[in-house]
Amino acid sequence: MAELPAHLAAALDRRVTADDVIAAAPVAALWATFGRAGAPPAIGGTLPPLWHGLFCTPKLPPDRLADDGLPQDEALLPGIPDLPQRLFAGARFTFHQPLKIGDPIKKESRIARFEPKEGKSGPLLFATVEHRVSGPGGLAVTEENDIVYRKPAGGGGGGAPAAAEMPQTPWRATIDPDPVLLFRHSAATFNSHRVHYDRRYAEAHGMPGLLVQGMLIARLMLELVNRERPGPVARFSFRSGRPLYDTAPFTLAGAPGADGASARLWAIDADGGVAMTAELGFG
Repeated sequence: MAELPAHLAAALDRRVTADDVIAAAPVAALWATFGRAGAPPAIGGTLPPLWHGLFCTPKLPPDRLADDGLPQDEALLPGIPDLPQRLFAGARFTFHQPLKIGDPIKKESRIARFEPKEGKSGPLLFATVEHRVSGPGGLAVTEENDIVYRKPAGGGGGGAPAAAEMPQTPWRATIDPDPVLLFRHSAATFNSHRVHYDRRYAEAHGMPGLLVQGMLIARLMLELVNRERPGPVARFSFRSGRPLYDTAPFTLAGAPGADGASARLWAIDADGGVAMTAELGFG
């Protein structure tokens, strides 16, 4: 592995903590964004899995944001001028116990590692960030995020498996990633990355349209699971493949495991390419 630049080596094992309260309003906002039936959970109600990401997010003033809308330095991940584009490549989650509306929570984050690689489009840098979210009863969620730094690049496929390789998938949903969905998800999660809502910016950086957020796709996968097989989720992981844009609908597909305790999921673009794969274990 190539030697890390000094500012990245210094950032290894950097730690940041944040405190928050699971308020009802952000949960109601995402509930409406996904078109869930019925009233959203009130105080004491259970937070859906993966929705802890609505909380403990950095709240930075405009002068601390880069041109792409991301933090210049959010006190955790450093900026890399030579690789300015920062994208979500995948994540792994373990849900130890449920969080509830009204719970005070603490999020502890650290940079676990950096790994330089050479991709088809040039140099890449992968960062692994670990998070631990605790509530009144102790540790509630552990997660690992894979972040990739790269030079600006356009859309396209490249290397993702074809949909024809998948098994039969009894769970299906078609998603129209219109700008309202992308904007409302960005607003609910306080994500100001311009590629998700600023079409002129996205197209100027080689993209055919607005980029669909990786975490939005992951949360929509769990919405599909909740519709088809409601129940507690103990673990969830996903890996991004092809990018998805708001230029065409995409399909979510899923299949329960033969063991009855797991499921596999896919996001399939309009050309039949796999944009994301995921695995889930029920509690």
